Amino acid sequence: MVSSKVSESYTAIALETFFLNTVINKEDIFLFIDNDATNNFRNLKYPINIYENNDTPKSWASNFNKGIKIALDKKMDMVLITNDIAFAKGWYDPLKILDNAITIPCCNIYVNYRTPNFRTNVLMNLSDYSGKEQDLDQCVYHHKLRFKLNEFCEKKFTQMYLARIPHIILNKVGYFDETISNCGGEDIDYIIRSALNGYKTLVAYNSYVIHFHGKSSWDGSETHEQANKRRDTYLKRCKEKWGDNLVDVFLSNKGKEKAYELGFKHLYDENKFYEIIRILLKKNRSK
Repeated sequence: MVSSKVSESYTAIALETFFLNTVINKEDIFLFIDNDATNNFRNLKYPINIYENNDTPKSWASNFNKGIKIALDKKMDMVLITNDIAFAKGWYDPLKILDNAITIPCCNIYVNYRTPNFRTNVLMNLSDYSGKEQDLDQCVYHHKLRFKLNEFCEKKFTQMYLARIPHIILNKVGYFDETISNCGGEDIDYIIRSALNGYKTLVAYNSYVIHFHGKSSWDGSETHEQANKRRDTYLKRCKEKWGDNLVDVFLSNKGKEKAYELGFKHLYDENKFYEIIRILLKKNRSK
């Protein structure tokens, strides 16, 4: 888990709900990275195996690469965790099923629920959740009845806010690209590289968490201008690596329109994004 100073109130919730709702095995290693050297979580009574307190802030790719190194050295899978997550009961069980794909839990970006006292939305703040944990449990209970344990689906813009990356994929794809940007785009780049190596990225629909998203960046301390500049940076770098068409389909606001223009209507409408990536990469290599 990587924590940012500007979103430490979310880190506290992430830690609390993770250890409340996750079965920890004796061989598991929990790496906690304090990106801004606040050292505020070191002495809490959580079984954190490795606590790193960065002297200076590092990119998200650089921080998560520390986890990948440990996983590769130990021949283990890695679970990437951002700090703006509220974990719910049974979140990890569906993610353990597949060892040939990156799996990401379903969240409020994709599916939403409402009770008399609580509702999930695409955009949420801590105040929308705090004190309503039992309501979330109720939503998750119905969610798990609605979706099967082995129900997986591709999604166009799948962020790695929380993801299990099996060792076989880590071993083949390697580390996050630290040249993409300070924050943003490195996860999409990893998904593209995984597809290039034959591995899909799938949303595990039976799993459910709250993802507050953007609390360390565009919905946190960044100004609108800073967020746009950061986005322009990683779009430019991704286009250098993968070409305009692939980035326009998967990262632009006109992704659907671009996919249709390129003749991918059928694949796009059926969420077959792995196939689109593979076709576009093949075309790029043949030029």
